[in-house]
Amino acid sequence: MSGTDFVSKQGQLENLLKLIELAPWVSLDTEANSMYGYPEKVCLIQLSTESVDSIVDPLAKGLDVTPLLKLLEKKPLIMHGADYDLRLLYKGYKFRPRQLFDTMLAGKLLGEESCGLASLCESYLGIHLIKKYQKADWGRRPIPQDYLNYAIKDAFYLNELKLRLEKRLLQCGRLEWHRQNCQRLIKDCTHPAKPEPSREWRIGGCENFSRRELGILRELWYWREAEGIRNCRPLFFIMRPDLLVKIAKAAAANKKYTHLLPHYSPSIKGRLLQTISNAQKIPPKKLPMYLKREHQRFTPLQQHQLEYLTKVRDERAASLKMDPVLIASRADLVGCIRDQEACHLTEWQKEVLGFKKNESGKLSFTFPDFQISPIPVTSKKESTSSQAALSGKKTGKNPQPKKKGKDKKPLSEPSKGKRKEKTIPVVKSKTKKAEQLPLKQEKRDKKKIFKK
Repeated sequence: MSGTDFVSKQGQLENLLKLIELAPWVSLDTEANSMYGYPEKVCLIQLSTESVDSIVDPLAKGLDVTPLLKLLEKKPLIMHGADYDLRLLYKGYKFRPRQLFDTMLAGKLLGEESCGLASLCESYLGIHLIKKYQKADWGRRPIPQDYLNYAIKDAFYLNELKLRLEKRLLQCGRLEWHRQNCQRLIKDCTHPAKPEPSREWRIGGCENFSRRELGILRELWYWREAEGIRNCRPLFFIMRPDLLVKIAKAAAANKKYTHLLPHYSPSIKGRLLQTISNAQKIPPKKLPMYLKREHQRFTPLQQHQLEYLTKVRDERAASLKMDPVLIASRADLVGCIRDQEACHLTEWQKEVLGFKKNESGKLSFTFPDFQISPIPVTSKKESTSSQAALSGKKTGKNPQPKKKGKDKKPLSEPSKGKRKEKTIPVVKSKTKKAEQLPLKQEKRDKKKIFKK
């Protein structure tokens, strides 16, 4: 590792390509600036083979790393926690490897409690790694030597760690499981879902928003995207998601929201206030519509099937001493209930859950017969009478109202045949007390006055 090469020129990269061409395997890692820039990008590529350890600077002027990545696609790669690296490399360079061994995934399949690189190196290699610069600004140039010494270690020990983990996986009969999961990882990371304009700006907290609130939130979201790109700053530095929700709600109700705004420069603040003002004037026809439910709610039968499949998964995970999510996440189980053939499970996961080959040769799961009590169906007369009883309408029989509390006896029972007349106070003067006159007598007096 003392002979680490730092590649920042095209001639140096061409020499490196000749060495990688002969390598049977390549350990690969990357460093990005997700905490310091937007959009995030690859700032370093660390490579380690049997004969060379190199760090390539993709941000160097005049350096084209495309030939390097094209060559790496053909090589068996060793990575740790490859999910983020693969997504970033595909986003920037359309990088799609053919073969991968993920050491983090191997540790999870073996039931390791902590699967970070430092923990696995400590457990399997007896090497203590210091993750001091994990959150460093890798887009900084020139790069300090301490950063480079730290970065190459993430790739240097991967092959030795892979050999130890691979041996354990083979002993446990889970090496094929790991291979299938790595192939699915490559597929998931290199086939990202296309963003939907009607959904991409909908963040947590806006589920019960009105259309006006949604319209303001949408404009705020696109304003934050533009400011992040313009200032090369992460989106959470521009405005937190919870603030977007609060400001959109206040602005839609024409309430004060300026006290919620972070301290911005006059130019950024001006653009923000203009965005909110324009959003408040959006015509109702152009406001976002409410989204329709993508899937129908589960029927009682499907709900029983989901509970049963979850129970089977948890029991199998306990017997295998692994995290149940590795066998199937809740989203995977839901997908199995909706469509078994299109569910997002590998063959080993289906076999562990109890899927068996059907007549067509495909794996499918057979559920037991669930006894579900049918929903009682009432006739129209019964339903209308019950609704009328609840609303207090007459249906031929007077419903008896429920008595609240204890029955109270009247203080004085009026004599039969006589009605008790209501009385109202009549004040003759401020000093004298009000005299009580019968209500009917007062009405008669008023009629006499009108006749006169």
